Amino acid sequence: MFNKPLISFTKEKLPAPAEVPDAAQVLAVTLLVSATTAPLLPYLHWQINVFLLLLLTVRLIGWHWPHTLPKTWLRVLLTLTGVANCFYANHTLVGLDGGAALFSTMFALKLLELNTKRDLRLVAILIGFLIVIQFLFDQALSRAIYLSVMVFFAVALLADLNSDLGDHNRWRGALRIASNLALQALPLTLILFVLFPRLTAPLWNLGLDSGQAMTGISDSMEPGAISDLAVSGELAFRVRFTGAPPPASQRYWRGPVLWEMDGRRWSAAQIAAPVPARLETVADVIDYEIVLEPTQQKWLFALDVPLNAPADAVRNADLQLLSKQPLTALKRYSVRSALTYQTAPATATQRSRALQLPRNLTPRMRELVTDWRSRAVDDWALVQEALAFFHRESFYYTLQPPRLGANPTDAFLFETKQGFCEHYASAFALLMRIGGVPARVVLGYLGGEPNRLSGHWSVWQSDAHAWTEVFIDGRGWVRVDPTAAIDPTRIDNSGATRLLGAGQSVRFNLDQASILAQLARNFRLFGDTVNAAWQNWVLDFSAADQLALLDQLGFGALREYGLAVLMIIAVSLTLGVIMLALVRERVKYDPLEQCYRQFCQRLARIGLARQHHEGPQHFGQRIIKQRPDLMVAVKRFLAVYIPARFGVQADDDAVNQLKTLLRRFHPRRRRFPK
Repeated sequence: MFNKPLISFTKEKLPAPAEVPDAAQVLAVTLLVSATTAPLLPYLHWQINVFLLLLLTVRLIGWHWPHTLPKTWLRVLLTLTGVANCFYANHTLVGLDGGAALFSTMFALKLLELNTKRDLRLVAILIGFLIVIQFLFDQALSRAIYLSVMVFFAVALLADLNSDLGDHNRWRGALRIASNLALQALPLTLILFVLFPRLTAPLWNLGLDSGQAMTGISDSMEPGAISDLAVSGELAFRVRFTGAPPPASQRYWRGPVLWEMDGRRWSAAQIAAPVPARLETVADVIDYEIVLEPTQQKWLFALDVPLNAPADAVRNADLQLLSKQPLTALKRYSVRSALTYQTAPATATQRSRALQLPRNLTPRMRELVTDWRSRAVDDWALVQEALAFFHRESFYYTLQPPRLGANPTDAFLFETKQGFCEHYASAFALLMRIGGVPARVVLGYLGGEPNRLSGHWSVWQSDAHAWTEVFIDGRGWVRVDPTAAIDPTRIDNSGATRLLGAGQSVRFNLDQASILAQLARNFRLFGDTVNAAWQNWVLDFSAADQLALLDQLGFGALREYGLAVLMIIAVSLTLGVIMLALVRERVKYDPLEQCYRQFCQRLARIGLARQHHEGPQHFGQRIIKQRPDLMVAVKRFLAVYIPARFGVQADDDAVNQLKTLLRRFHPRRRRFPK
């Protein structure tokens, strides 16, 4: 029982000839694994990707020169190296990142020992597990379609590995089998999707943290942080308003609030306590629903300012919404906001934090603010002096500002005078603090794009924005966007910019007058509509949605066991219909059966119909007895048909021979003398 060693370093036993895969099958499975793994590579560490590419290269070389494939001892060494590489890259072999890296590595190593068809079948089946892993990272519709195609080809490969068709039509037959199976699976998939009991959370939303950095706003800001997002085409979130949408000047989506500045970088040093933030007055209340893309962060975005927090979130003293858990999957929540409001007076702690100054202030920054203060009658007048300064001086709004030195604010104000929204918000807030006006920076998004096809609004990462809030006695915290003060003639169009409107912040986009821009916009809106439908009807299809749909279909009274019984009945009926169709299809499309039916039909036309109890041999004997003149033609036909129909396997040449005999077989009725 234990005589066989676990690892043999001797010459391996050759498989049976029938189980040896041909070169085309090995190449097909190698390319299929490569194509299936490709979408996963961006989520894996670069060391893992290099190792996977190395294994793939070895496999492709071995396909052309089989003797170059590594022997058993070398495969063992590669396996140990792969495991060590996974652990070194992720510091673990479990979890989403570690598990995905380990599975991908072991899967690629399996390609080095494709010795039998059984190995290829195993790889084709394991492709399904590789696909499931990818959905834990991303559930986009484009990925789902692509991976569905990979499943289709994996099934076709399995069909080919289990087929005995000739070389000239093997792939066509395999693709036909895969197509039939896909069509048969569609109704079953729909039934199970609608009737199968829903989990409280989908498998891709079970709290697995991939640890991958995601595009989006962070809780800190420094020069270049937001301008990098301006060229991103990724979606931030979708919004659906209950009533009319807010005007463009009010579409500020509030996110992290930054208090501390070290001379270059703004940050939220500590999360503000989730205490009620009092609002003295509110007006222009609006209700809406947001579907936020996963960010791996806790902050939620809402129109400035939110009046309430979702059930699993809080609103802190900075009027920022914070989720209780990091957003590792799509987040749907409803919010009510006030477009017009007045906050309560700032606390002593808030005033102190909002007046802190960095150590790298320069004399000319202080002199500039001192000059403003000498003319300003109050704090709000000082704000207007600063805005007039940005409008009057030669400040440019550009997507590609020059690099700044150790003191970026001083260099921006007096030397380069070129920057993006973070440059203006940072400089403005610091100038206000020098003048004794409490100020803080708010990160979020500005704007939104209406989608008339679906009725929702899309906010993109390119809409990322930074603005300032100053505290004015008697008015509370007031939003001030210094980018609105820039002269529209000083917009750097080389960065593909456009101005949304007079007095509003500058945004970056393609020239809207061009046909290419219109086509790109329409294509993006159509894609966004399709993705929104996928998200609403598939990814977010919850237990409540399932019950609502069943109620519309007239099955609202069914619960638990009743729903299970309905599902079993529906699946059984569907399988019955599929089995019946398969039986009919086999009779209809079996080429041998078609030839035999034509043979019998031609004899029936001359009065020699086959009886139901007659097999081919007995039927032929009766025909020869009644019509000796047909003996040669009947014997030739049956001599080919019977071995092909009832032999071990069908012969394609037999079908061609039968068709040739049928073209010559035209029996006529016997003419009897009167």
